[in-house]
Amino acid sequence: MKSRSRAAANLVLPLWEPAPPASPPPTYAFRPIHYLGSKLRITDTILEAVDEVARPRGAACDLFAGSGTVSLALSRVRPVTAVDIQEYSRVVCSALLAPVRAPARPDAAWIVDTARRSEVVQKLREAVEPLINLEQQCLASAAAGDLEPLCDFLEHASLLALDVEAKEQPSSEGVRKALRAASNNLTKAGLRDDSRSIVTRYFGGIYFSVEQAVELDGLLDVVHALPSEHRDYFLSMVLSTASEIVNTVGKQFAQPIRPRDSQGRPKRHLAQQVIRDRARVTEEVFAEWSARYEALPAPTQEHATYRADYRDFLRTATDEFSVVYADPPYTRDHYSRFYHVLETMCLRDNPAVSTMRLGDRELLSRGFYRSERHQSPFCIKTQAPGAFTELFEGVRRLKAPLVLSYSPYQASEGARPRLMTIDGIVELARKSFNNVEVRSVGKYAHNKFNQQERNARMFYDSEVLVICTS
Repeated sequence: MKSRSRAAANLVLPLWEPAPPASPPPTYAFRPIHYLGSKLRITDTILEAVDEVARPRGAACDLFAGSGTVSLALSRVRPVTAVDIQEYSRVVCSALLAPVRAPARPDAAWIVDTARRSEVVQKLREAVEPLINLEQQCLASAAAGDLEPLCDFLEHASLLALDVEAKEQPSSEGVRKALRAASNNLTKAGLRDDSRSIVTRYFGGIYFSVEQAVELDGLLDVVHALPSEHRDYFLSMVLSTASEIVNTVGKQFAQPIRPRDSQGRPKRHLAQQVIRDRARVTEEVFAEWSARYEALPAPTQEHATYRADYRDFLRTATDEFSVVYADPPYTRDHYSRFYHVLETMCLRDNPAVSTMRLGDRELLSRGFYRSERHQSPFCIKTQAPGAFTELFEGVRRLKAPLVLSYSPYQASEGARPRLMTIDGIVELARKSFNNVEVRSVGKYAHNKFNQQERNARMFYDSEVLVICTS
């Protein structure tokens, strides 16, 4: 047995050595972003249903891939094609299904260091320094018990709103002065309309602290310049970082925090959350997420990711799938509203922002939503039946079984009403598939239907899977 060092060369070693601790098995349970309706907790049940109807190790299609948790779980033993209409989803799924392990690729430390030293970040930080300093003062005042300055900052410290002159003027002269100074500085630095400052201009002070927004812009500037084979992997880490540090209720991007109640009084219980969230150091959180991504299992199959509308994909798909999994939305809530910030970070396209009327004034939408953001037909009452019909017919044309997720509506729990009932979905599914089974994920309940049977009503009190086979 070889010695482990020169100093130990003359020592008598035992004939055996204790085995090193076993490395933990690679995990296929991973949540890259805070996601509405995430299926992370029921992936095992979904996999069981998939395995029942699909060929062993046959290819799977995740048709509304979202945050990619189901795609990653499926990839354990199957080639996976992840499809979603949103670019942020394609990026995240690409990172999960094909994590970069090439020896020549950069690492998180290099990305952080390059971003910190970049000329763009230096210019951007100097330009918005008046806003950074004011925000720190407001946070300090809030920590000392005076919440008014912070409320004023959270409600009005938007460079985008100032630039388009579509919102009422801030109530304090301090915020007005800092905004004007930062805007003028951005113009002088050539960054006022530059995509490299997009997080700071669109979302700084509103969804993130101004300092955090600058740091996110720095990371994006480095990551977007990487070779294409590395870009998605590290860009997904930036998205995960943004999802963790965002200062909103529920960690989504549907709307910024409302710091006052209906009577105009500061919400004291939110002040601590604001202080805590805005104290997070972006680069440190990015490094933590890098370690989590590095622990992802190396791919053992060939996977693919597409940004596409489900109808277009089903019409043009040429691959043979042994199963299709689908988790379309079921309420009036368009998912694009909850993740538009992540979409903009991926596209960096200086999007137009939607507006709303308030009396005789034209104001920017409170969430600063992209004006062209995706509107799903599943979220529009008059279009939902047709959307499900196109889904069922499209999967049938692929000659593949379908596993469909659905979350029933429980009015007693304050849930958002669904646009279609389970009965309605089953009725449509039976027009395309010979056999339809509804299986409860929680409390045991299931029923099977075929095209000759009547659809008996059954109550489900938890997530269900609609399993369709020919």
